Amino acid sequence: VKSTPIMPSPQVRGPQTIAWLVPENSPVKAGEPVIRMAAEYYMDSLRTEKFNVARLNLEIQDKEKALEKEKKDIQAQLDLTEIEKQLAEVFAAKDATIFSRNEIIESSINVEFLATKTKHLQEKSKQMEKKALAELQLLKSKMKTLQVKVEQFQSALDSLELKAPHDGILIYEKNWRGEKPRLGMSVWPGMKLAKLPDLNSMEAKVFVLESEAAGLKGDLPATITLDSSPGVAFNGKVEGMDTIAKPLEEGSPLKYFEVKISLEKTDPAIMKPGSLVKTKIFVRKLENVLAVPNQALFFNDGHTYINVMKGSKMEKRAAAGRSG
Repeated sequence: VKSTPIMPSPQVRGPQTIAWLVPENSPVKAGEPVIRMAAEYYMDSLRTEKFNVARLNLEIQDKEKALEKEKKDIQAQLDLTEIEKQLAEVFAAKDATIFSRNEIIESSINVEFLATKTKHLQEKSKQMEKKALAELQLLKSKMKTLQVKVEQFQSALDSLELKAPHDGILIYEKNWRGEKPRLGMSVWPGMKLAKLPDLNSMEAKVFVLESEAAGLKGDLPATITLDSSPGVAFNGKVEGMDTIAKPLEEGSPLKYFEVKISLEKTDPAIMKPGSLVKTKIFVRKLENVLAVPNQALFFNDGHTYINVMKGSKMEKRAAAGRSG
């Protein structure tokens, strides 16, 4: 009555190929793998993206080292220029009584040059830091993209193994061509591959020949026996039936009504989905009557009769009631 469908993961786009599956009607436990898809493409893709991540990591490390070295070089130049500037300011030729006018001018120009050089190096350091930050952000952005790809391929790889959501017996479903899942078959996301029925709630699907369906209706009492356990009977009732009789096989002249029988209780130990059963449905019970099989009835001019042995001869007698 109730079952949990097992379908390919929607996280994997496109067709997938079945690489392994457990035999049908196998009892499975929750969390156990039941179907595994081919994983070569995703494993190769995952290895490639992990290699790209490792390579980009090295590139980021090299870039950080190069930027750190450039930063230290600029800082060393700044420190040296600052010392030169301080010395130039201390020993600058300023006294006109001691130094010539040209010496004083040259000393002033040298101090001004060193001050300008200091500002230039400071600006260069700021520009270098901005450039370094932009380059590292670009590389880290690429790293995030690669990491997302790694996670996607890893997630897809993990989802290629379909596991049982709960305990039960695995039943494979037929596709539109009437084929059940097999090794090498291509399947798509959303395709129902199998189901795990709840064995504590089952019903019988039986077929009643159209000519024997007179009086068949809902809520009629019924009993079923399993072909595998003919000595055990289970009580139930008619839960529903088709309104139109249909042949079980294409081209067959015999037509049947499909009837569902709900059961008062089930026994998972002997009841397996798909097991064959025989069913008796009690349409009507008559008291003090003699029942004969339909094959013993004869019809003539709208009358029904049977042949009864009387001595050594056959005698026709009218049959009361109806055939059934």
